[in-house]
Amino acid sequence: MNYCSTITEAPIVNSRGSTQRELLFESFEITDPTAIDIKVEDRKFSTNYALTEWLWYLSCDRNTNNIGKMAKIWNQISDSKGEVESNYGTYIAPQWSWILGELTDDRDSRRATIVINQVHHKFSNEKDYPCTQYIQFFIRENKLHMGVNMRSNDLIFGLCNDVFTFCLFHQLMLNDLNDRGAELELGSYFHHAGSLHVYERHFNMVSSINSKDHDSKECKKFELSSGVTMSGCPVLPQMDMPKEEMQKYTNSVKEKIFREYS
Repeated sequence: MNYCSTITEAPIVNSRGSTQRELLFESFEITDPTAIDIKVEDRKFSTNYALTEWLWYLSCDRNTNNIGKMAKIWNQISDSKGEVESNYGTYIAPQWSWILGELTDDRDSRRATIVINQVHHKFSNEKDYPCTQYIQFFIRENKLHMGVNMRSNDLIFGLCNDVFTFCLFHQLMLNDLNDRGAELELGSYFHHAGSLHVYERHFNMVSSINSKDHDSKECKKFELSSGVTMSGCPVLPQMDMPKEEMQKYTNSVKEKIFREYS
């Protein structure tokens, strides 16, 4: 579905002091979770930033000292200690091994869920209430499928970066299961957002996107090499790094972990 077209007719809401157009309970499927680049020029999507964000998640470091140099929003929503609630790796990593065990023991399991937004978040950092509710994995017909349930998604920034990073976690889980002898193929990625919205500051961008014809060429692919697993995957270092150094680091990681990105 072309959400940029649909959302221009969506109702106006005013949440948390700003104006948005909003669609409720939207879902979509990506049948190839390696084809995760955004080719629309007006969006100016940065795969290097999205990859850096993923490496930050893998570090399980809630501090925004480094990632905040790449995207100022992280500093804006950090608490008095310079930390945020939305480093998803801090929730994913502790539950990862349990998921591996569950899907290894019962390939038809319906219990393979990773909870992210939790009760304590209602009383933690009011500026950062995690958008992601939970992740779920299914093995069906020898394919690993993954679904993500979001309470809220910004169509322009949040959705694009979330899909990129979650599809990499999808591939990473496949590699870890296959490392245990599962012999699975990569299945579909499913995304569900309770609120899919676009902020007023992006209304003109959405209009510009809608005014242009976009060719049908395939998205650039980012396919993890089969040997890249959770335990051996590089992470964003926690030591203080200049922005330029982080960009070089991300580029070096990209050369190492992907089978192809073309």
